[in-house]
Amino acid sequence: MFEKITPEQAGISSERVIEFIQKLEKRGSSTHGVLFMKGDKIFTEAYWKPFHKDFCHRQYSQTKSFVGVAIGLLLEEGKLTLDDKIVDYFPDKVDGEWQKYFTEQTIREMLTMTTVGGSYSWFISGDPDRVHHYFNEPRNTHPSGTLWEYDSPGSQVLCALVEKLSGKPLLEYLKEKLFNKMNAFQTARILKTPNGDSWGDSAMVCPLRDMAAFGRLVMNYGEWNGERLISEDYLREATSKVVSNVESAHYSACEEGYGYQIWRVIGNGFAFVGLGDQLTVCFPEKDFLFACTADNQGSAFVRRMIFQNLEELFVEQMQDEPLPENPSAQKRLDELLSNLELRSVKGLADSAFRQELNGAEYLCEENPMGITKFSFVFNDEKTGELHYTNAQGDKVLPFGVNHNVFGKFPQLGYSDEVGATPTTDGFMYDDAVSFAWLEEKKLLLFVQIIDKYFGNMSALFAFKGDEAHANFTKTAEAFLDEYEGKLVAKKKS
Repeated sequence: MFEKITPEQAGISSERVIEFIQKLEKRGSSTHGVLFMKGDKIFTEAYWKPFHKDFCHRQYSQTKSFVGVAIGLLLEEGKLTLDDKIVDYFPDKVDGEWQKYFTEQTIREMLTMTTVGGSYSWFISGDPDRVHHYFNEPRNTHPSGTLWEYDSPGSQVLCALVEKLSGKPLLEYLKEKLFNKMNAFQTARILKTPNGDSWGDSAMVCPLRDMAAFGRLVMNYGEWNGERLISEDYLREATSKVVSNVESAHYSACEEGYGYQIWRVIGNGFAFVGLGDQLTVCFPEKDFLFACTADNQGSAFVRRMIFQNLEELFVEQMQDEPLPENPSAQKRLDELLSNLELRSVKGLADSAFRQELNGAEYLCEENPMGITKFSFVFNDEKTGELHYTNAQGDKVLPFGVNHNVFGKFPQLGYSDEVGATPTTDGFMYDDAVSFAWLEEKKLLLFVQIIDKYFGNMSALFAFKGDEAHANFTKTAEAFLDEYEGKLVAKKKS
């Protein structure tokens, strides 16, 4: 789809790309892929094993930006106006009277997230229809068009509006209008909500190059290979600062304003932003695009670091003309990129305590995870397994010491193609699990879910005498809830 060039041909030193990647590694970013473009040419593309260029990656809230563009297409077709009241399209979705302020809320206010107030509990609501839930869940409201407040379920309502007016699923509509003409998103899909709607605020699943193509289309303000695919005026407005999105005096990397489901960022750019640092960042003045996939849930500082370094290393230093080629730096960059692997926790090479711990069974006091017993079984100093028993029965979790072991996370019942819908067929998420000795009798286990859903869990164990203490923490959207809390256990005699 895209031609490849060297960083120097793009007007940036290979040294700056090396520096950027090294900072990601040094700061513990769980990066999955990065892609840098100047114009319509890629000057760096890299993937952390086991990820690769064809991997269809969950984009989380980047999906909202697709919805914002789809609304623009409906506007061009004359099927709506941005000042239409949203309730006029869903009169059948309310039980009784509309809640205060809802009847005045416009499509434009929903695009800019200046709505009457967010709603976030759909995962546990039991309501399979998220539009119905949005309009009926009791909440504290304020007049629309006033405060900016992140309203993810509101984006889902906009997705339902797209599907209602187009008569097609969101992705099918976008393919017909845009993506088939771009030869993009051919392997993409969007997960579903329980009632069959596309999960439009969170669940586009596609390769990184597709995200770059979408970013290029928007940064070209709707033109692709000389063909006009969508209104330039709409995309210029959608990517501009339509409203302020400052919520407090504390600085955030994406508080430069908000457009139509699109963020403004430092460097006079705009971005599509998803949970865990799914990012497509566009700087039109430099004709520069950066896209990445990752799972940095729980590490908010990584996003700030990414935006800061994009500005300092690229936007401020990128030249309009090519630089002289730098073969030695390009070779170092190629070597760096060829050896990238998914982040794992690191520690001591081994511990004298390993032999004593190996196979010892610990019986747990009552704890929030419902774990009744556990043991560590080591194959050698490099690999092992955590054996444990919880409400589902006996579990085995293989791990690598200072490196990842890839397998299936043994918890059953998590969602698959349909969000908030437990599976019953033995489905398990792909995972990457690493282990580190922090001290002789202290260890850390790190689980990364690397499937249609992304999330992570850390378990910190410390041993003293016959007792074990552990702290489980998870960062994931609506799963891994069984792996959060503290436990105390005693070695079985």
